[in-house]
Amino acid sequence: MTRLTRTLSLTAAATAAIALALTGCSTQSGGSSDEASGEALRMGTQPWLGYGQWYVAEDQGFFEDRGVDVQLSSFNADSDVNAALAADRLDMANVGAQAALQFIEEGVDVSIVLMLDSATEADAILSTSGIDDVAGLKGKTVAFEKGATSEILIAEALEEAGLDFDDIEVVESSADKVTPMLLAGRVDAGVTYEPYISEALGSDAGAEAVVTAGEFPGLITDVLVVRNDVLDERPDEVRDVLAAWDDSVAYYESDTEAAQGIIAAGVGSDPADLETAFAGVHYYSLAENRDQLSGDYADETLPALAEVAQRIGLISGDVDATSAIRAEFLGE
Repeated sequence: MTRLTRTLSLTAAATAAIALALTGCSTQSGGSSDEASGEALRMGTQPWLGYGQWYVAEDQGFFEDRGVDVQLSSFNADSDVNAALAADRLDMANVGAQAALQFIEEGVDVSIVLMLDSATEADAILSTSGIDDVAGLKGKTVAFEKGATSEILIAEALEEAGLDFDDIEVVESSADKVTPMLLAGRVDAGVTYEPYISEALGSDAGAEAVVTAGEFPGLITDVLVVRNDVLDERPDEVRDVLAAWDDSVAYYESDTEAAQGIIAAGVGSDPADLETAFAGVHYYSLAENRDQLSGDYADETLPALAEVAQRIGLISGDVDATSAIRAEFLGE
């Protein structure tokens, strides 16, 4: 089986070079509850539904209500937000859980503090070539972003079908480029997430889902990672950020239509186009986090993900998944 290396090398030279090309990540002054710093907490995100509660928090003033200043910076590719965090251009970032494990193995001093979401129908392998099962991918061109949740999904799907990466022709692409490539007929299949899945399925190109993340419960989860120096120096602000997330989840549950409208605008889509997508994402409250981050997620789900990541070469296996979590900021 081919061992794939991640597209992002988290060495100081590589991350510095990538970070120099990034914009929108500078610190801004704000009304932070940390009087010593007086600086906004810099958070990296992407146009993905699972991170959508941060758009709600910003729109509804929940950060301000909690007395914390958060600067959201959006990136289109996992590798870009990962590089910005590794180069200390961000204080915290929303990432796939496998990326958090990569950070820790490579010596980026971060911890998981919040379980954001899990995907069922909102991550998928798509095809326009009449492929109706994973076995049909053998010998085909498949586009996906290496080192991202898409690689985790395709790896596990191939494994279950008795295949591996040697059996397909890998075309490396960021998630936002997969659907255009698929619809243009440049690849036979692609792995991506919402809102790009809905874009593909809503086209007239005959795109269909071959596999969704729902067939592998718990495999695709996203987490908030925070630099440990920020956790140690600005703990109250971090708690306030997590509380604002919880406020947003509560708002989502009480006024789902309005919240979905805010999130859709944040990711650049129409709410009507994402109706199915929203049904494929579960947002975790702080109460659920308190249960999961000291229970099944820490003891079973994250270690299982680490095994998949090790099998495909994303990590070497030297990461203690449980030690990657710091749950003391979740409140009581």
